[in-house]
This record gives sequence, C-alpha cells and structure tokens, in this order.
Amino acid sequence: ARSPPAPAERPACAGRGSPRLLFQESLHRPRACIMAGQAQSRAELQQQEAPPWGELLSFQYFQRMCPPGAGHGYSGGSMQGMRESEFRRLGGMTYLDHAGTALFPESLLKEFTDDLSKNIYGNPHSQNISSKLTYDTIEHVRYRILQHFNTTAEDYTIIFTSGSTAALKLVAETFPWIPEGSGHPSSRFCYLADNHTSVVGMRGITAAMNVLSVPVKPKEMLLSEKNRVPAEEQNCTTPHLFCYPAQSNFSGTKYPLSWIQEIKSGNLCPIKMPGKWFVLLDAASYVSTSPLDLTVHQPDFIPISFYKIFGFPTGLGALLVNNQIAPFLRKSYFGGGTAAGYLAGEEFYSPRPSVADRFEDGTVSFLDIIALKHGFDALERLTGGMENIKHHTFALSHYTYTVLSTLKYANGAPVVHIYSDSDFSSPDVQGPIINFNVLDENGDVIGYSQVDKLASLYNIHVRTGCFCNTGACQQHLRLSNEDVKRNLQAGHVCGDDIDIIDGRPTGSVRISFGYMSTFEDAQTFLKFIIATDYLNQTSSFPPKRPQERLSHSLLNLQYRMTILPITMQRNSL
Repeated sequence: ARSPPAPAERPACAGRGSPRLLFQESLHRPRACIMAGQAQSRAELQQQEAPPWGELLSFQYFQRMCPPGAGHGYSGGSMQGMRESEFRRLGGMTYLDHAGTALFPESLLKEFTDDLSKNIYGNPHSQNISSKLTYDTIEHVRYRILQHFNTTAEDYTIIFTSGSTAALKLVAETFPWIPEGSGHPSSRFCYLADNHTSVVGMRGITAAMNVLSVPVKPKEMLLSEKNRVPAEEQNCTTPHLFCYPAQSNFSGTKYPLSWIQEIKSGNLCPIKMPGKWFVLLDAASYVSTSPLDLTVHQPDFIPISFYKIFGFPTGLGALLVNNQIAPFLRKSYFGGGTAAGYLAGEEFYSPRPSVADRFEDGTVSFLDIIALKHGFDALERLTGGMENIKHHTFALSHYTYTVLSTLKYANGAPVVHIYSDSDFSSPDVQGPIINFNVLDENGDVIGYSQVDKLASLYNIHVRTGCFCNTGACQQHLRLSNEDVKRNLQAGHVCGDDIDIIDGRPTGSVRISFGYMSTFEDAQTFLKFIIATDYLNQTSSFPPKRPQERLSHSLLNLQYRMTILPITMQRNSL
C-alpha cells in the first residue's frame, strides 16, 4: 500500500458557494450587510489552518462547532438512553432518511396498542357510547393539532385527509377559481418551481377548469415587488393562489414565512396580475423538525402528513384551513357523514354546517387519528417540543455540512458537491437536509446509485434521485427542460438507478436528520464518505470511468478500511 502524501496547506476558496449564500441570505437580510459579513468571514477563514481529520470527526470538535442555541440531545435524558429504550430496532443501522419518514418510538406503539386493548372505539357517525368516545377523542386530537401550531379553532379548521398529497388535491378541487372566458378577470395558480410533485400536480386540476398555471423561480421572488399592480387595479377581487414550501424537501432551504403576509397584503406579487392573493404553505417537510406558529404567520392552507412528524401512523394527514377562506371553498361531491340531508330521487342536498364535516367524506381513519394523541405525548416527553428538535437537528446538519465542505483530495479537488442555497449558518434559513453528489479526484460525479450501494454496505440509509422535486433538481443540477426530456427518452424515469447520462448526473444523494438522530450517525456517515473516496483513489488498477472505479471499490470495501490521503480544509462554516 502506498503511503499517503503529506497534506498541503491550501488557501480557502473565496468564491466557493458565493452565489447561493448571497441568494439565500438576500431573502432575509439587506444585501450590503451580507456582502460585508461574508467578505470578512472568508478573510478570517483564509488565515486559519485546518484541524487534522481525526479532530474533525471528534465529539469535542462537534461541540465547539455548535452554533449559538444549538446543541446535541434534550434535557430529559441522554441520546444514547433514548436510542436504547425507544429505537433498539435500529441496531447498527445509520438511518439518514428522516425527510422521507420519521421513525416512531417504541413507547408510542405500546401506548397506542394498550389504548386499543383497553377501550372500544366505534364508528364516530353512530350515537352509541363507544362511538361517542371515538368522536370525543377525535375532537381532542383536533385540539392538540391546533395547539401544536399555536392556534385555535377560531382561526383554523382541521380537515383530516389521507396525507399531504390528498390535502393539496382537495385545495385544487375546491378553491374558488374564476376560469378563462368567464367574462371576469380570471384566476391564476402560481407555484414556486422548488416544490414537491404533489404541488405541481395541482395544475392538472386547474387546467381542466380552464385556469392558467404559472411557475415562479425562487430568484424571481426577489424581484416580485416590481409586479405590484397599480392602485386603480387593487380593488379587483379575483382570487389567485400561490403555493410555496416552508422548507424545500430537496435542499432543506427554508423560504421566508414573511412572504405569507406580504403576498396576501399585495406588497409581494408572484406575477403582475390584479386580484386577491391567497397562500398555500406546504409545511410537510418543515413541521417534521421545526415549530410553526400560526398566530404569527397565517397562510390560508397548510397541508401536512403526520408520519413525517411521528413516524406512525402512515396514510394520515390534514389540511389546515384558515376560517376566513373556508366559506368560499366549493365542493361538488358529498360522501357519507358530510350531508345534513339529501334526496336520492331529486337534486337536493344540504351540507353539514361544520367545515370539517363537509369536507371529510366517509368515515375518517379514526384509529389512526387516535394514534396521533400518543404521538404528541411521546414527542413532548422525549424532546420537550419542536423548538428543541429544531436546534438538535440543526446542530447535526451544521456539523456534517461543515466537515463535508472541508473534505479535499490530495490534489485539492473537493470530495463532494453540495447543493444548497444557504451556508448552514442558522436554523431559521436551513433545515436538517444536506443534498450532494460525490465527486472523484478529477471532479467527475460518481452516480448516486453507486453511492447508495456503497452506503448499504455500511448499513447507512440515504435517499437518492430527485426526491419528487424536479424543479429544484433542475435548478441545482443545471438541467434544462430539454435535458429532462432527453433523459426520459433515454430510459430514465423517477426512482430508477440511471444516475449518469452523457456524463451528467440525473439526480443526487440526500441525507436528513430527525429528532432521534445522534452525533454517531453523522460521524459514521462522514467516515463512510472518507473511506469511500480513499478507495476510489487508491485502487491498485483504477478504471478510468468513475462508475467502474466505484464498482471496483465495492469489491474491496469490505476488507480495505484504512483511510486517508484526503486533506481537510475549512472553506466556509
């Protein structure tokens, strides 16, 4: 085995990441302050010598690097104790797909099954005692959800759905659109390009209603003040809908919640169009690790999926509807439990007065709803609340991002390319998601499916592909519309393992942290990245193509675990 070369001192790359840092921070702070602060920060970092790699992977370094307010674990007990008592099934697994789903604690399942074994829950549409118990428990859970988001039934209504996707579909079907050619100014459905497939898919419904859809790129929102309509047109009441994610499920970027009020007040306009703007905030990714205060920020619609928060139950979500817009929603279908009265032989139907009753067709998934009560109990008991979860998960992601950013090959080439619009400086602008591609020493991307296979050998669970967010994928991987179409013609579809086409990546690797993640999870992942890239550059007969080289490493990985001619360099913290 050849001996590793001596690490070379290299100046920090002042230009690295500058566009994305300036873009993200310009959403939240004045540009002059940003540029001055970034220039000073880079100048200071250039004078610092990188710590040795062993120190970077130590818990002591992690503690030193924790941003103000962030920390590891919760005051109620140790992370190791939580993992041993609540997540023993993880064993030696390193689970880093919390943005895909949270993991439920064992106590949640035990308390739920104990509840079911001790109580009889009947159909809530019946009037017997067991059914009234179900109804009362469901109403209690509605209260807990509203309490969790710091609001009340005076301002919001909870409509249970099968998940966030069903909630989005419900909005598209019932929003009071005004179609083209109606003789009145028509509605627009606008959405941020960085959005989940389920949001973009709403345009299929709006198109059938003859309503135009307009995608808006994140950078275009910075210029949206220019779209303000003249004063004489501000009395137009045509309803428009703008949808954006509180947190990108691709990169973890947190978009400003201040947009909600600015858009609703007309101070910020996604497009230049007279009318009244309503806002749908896709909070499915955001609320899994961050608190959402609906007293401070009041969107008109908030779709969520509960498995993202608790891990159990799956197949249950909700649409939180602002009561000010609720009376204007239009619904044609009526199912069991939604009617105050109707006739089978005549076109007569009277809906129930309650918004939730009108929109929850059929019998709700009442046992799953009852499980949410135990989910809230467990989350509060184990963590103390979402604010603690936000700081714990951000500490892990900030540390992992920092170390990943310092990894260099002996020739100075970066080991990974991170796709982000922030510098992970604050949990207010960045969630616990890191999206990246692994590079070889020549700067070529190593396909995500190959990285996934290697990670599996380490029992590390990651997510790969485009994560049901083609808009963000195009933005960060610089894929044009024509590129995406050509890749489809070449046989690549969402969710497959065709990761490189014509030398360019079709997707990336995503890791994400949850409330039960630990420092050891981050450390194991970083050791895996270091070991993987050591093997890539020290194979005895390295093939020329990165995929062939990595496949060769797959054969050697199980017995070649010595690591390092990768040097460390602190570029931006």
